[in-house]
Amino acid sequence: MPHLYLKGNPMSFTDRPAVHVRGTEDLLALIPFLLGFHPDTSMVLLAVDNGSGGIAMAARLDLPTAEQPLGPVRAALDLVVAKLTALGGVSVVLAGYGPADRVEPMVTAAAEALHASGIPIREAVRVAGGRFWRLRATDPTPDPAPYSPDGVAFEPATSPATAAAVYAGLVALPDREALAATLAPATGAARDGMVTATVAACALLTELLDAARTDTTDTDTADPADVGDQPDAVLDTPIGHAPQAAARTYLTQIQDSYRAGQPVDDAHAATLTVLLELPSLWEFAARRTNAEAWQTAMWSDLVRRAEPPFTAAAATLLALCALQAGHGALASMAVDRALGADPQDRFAQLLDRAIAAGIDPDTVTALLTD
Repeated sequence: MPHLYLKGNPMSFTDRPAVHVRGTEDLLALIPFLLGFHPDTSMVLLAVDNGSGGIAMAARLDLPTAEQPLGPVRAALDLVVAKLTALGGVSVVLAGYGPADRVEPMVTAAAEALHASGIPIREAVRVAGGRFWRLRATDPTPDPAPYSPDGVAFEPATSPATAAAVYAGLVALPDREALAATLAPATGAARDGMVTATVAACALLTELLDAARTDTTDTDTADPADVGDQPDAVLDTPIGHAPQAAARTYLTQIQDSYRAGQPVDDAHAATLTVLLELPSLWEFAARRTNAEAWQTAMWSDLVRRAEPPFTAAAATLLALCALQAGHGALASMAVDRALGADPQDRFAQLLDRAIAAGIDPDTVTALLTD
């Protein structure tokens, strides 16, 4: 199935100034800021609230090549349309980025799906090379024809919408690869420092587990053979409960630091990435994730700095933050990092399937608060 990224509910931007859109040029200037990067070979569907005129949801789909069948695309479109139907009271702008032979079949497929569900289309355009072409998508025809064969030139950098988006704190990276680079592993001296700190953190955790195993062996209430290698089971002892509580306090202190805009040093970063191997701490951290920007910044920083064996836990937590903030592309990249570090990570596998199914921010938040 093509990659599907949903960015939902503009409520996450209620504390920022409104960005006013006066026409197609302003809307196209705004789309990269809604996605977080400038799209290419993509279909973007913007749901516009018919009452307020605000953007209720944005979804991006990869364009198939001319040789690829449209079946998987139609399945992904069905997911988007189902969410648009659930929103109610919206109309849609279709923006396809790329050559005509790849955009127009996608516009046709999207128009057919939207019309079948009774969702009106405000406008459909193809964007390429600093120009856009209006497409006839008000009726689901097999071959939408452009209104103007030469298209319309536009310059996003001069749009008032661009200035307003930047002032509102939104960021549009050059492309999806630039977004992926924000999670690239640290190198050089930064990596060397984390290697040393992680070795020390592993020694500390091993010490704690050994002490807890000794405590388990000395009690009549637990059989060490039943404990196995599960850290939380090992720590389910009078001695073990204290480190679990201390780990939660440690996480809270680090979160306070990032909330204040202060990344932690290698020793603290490495210790947290190692402690997240405790399932109880990871679950505690997961339930504390939210859509706030500092959380995304924190877990992004820790994903970059974590040693490979300890990347998956931080990456899945980043994915949860990104999903709640509506940053579907970043969530997908975080899951890729988690699965690259640990292909057997069950939660990363679940997140991968949830993203493919187009899970929305409110659903993620509800699941974490249950």
